[in-house]
Amino acid sequence: MVSKNALAHLPNIESLKDLSQSLAILDAVFSPEWECRYYSFNSKWDEGEMMASMRNGSGDEYFILFNDKGAIIKGFAHESPMSPYANDAEKVWAGVLDDVPSDFKRFLSEPAFSIEDTTFCIWRRYN
Repeated sequence: MVSKNALAHLPNIESLKDLSQSLAILDAVFSPEWECRYYSFNSKWDEGEMMASMRNGSGDEYFILFNDKGAIIKGFAHESPMSPYANDAEKVWAGVLDDVPSDFKRFLSEPAFSIEDTTFCIWRRYN
């Protein structure tokens, strides 16, 4: 499990958004073909929402949703012992998605985010 102490070292929401946009822009410069890119950023994901993502081509990925409440990150590390495919039940590790705030519940049902492939989920709200 991820230590809450380690989460305190993550960038604030605006810095994370800036970093995500920068990675996507650099990736677009170096990889003009969308299929070859790791990083993406959609500034108009939905009304009042932005989305960042990373797919490494080996099965690892993350999705970050930014909205007026904050940001939520869902990730999948395919070699993690918490992978749904590392156990017989083939479901998300118990507790990983249990406490997602209502501000982000819609995120959990978005098909594009492959919620069934989750090994971690963290969020931060604006104060």
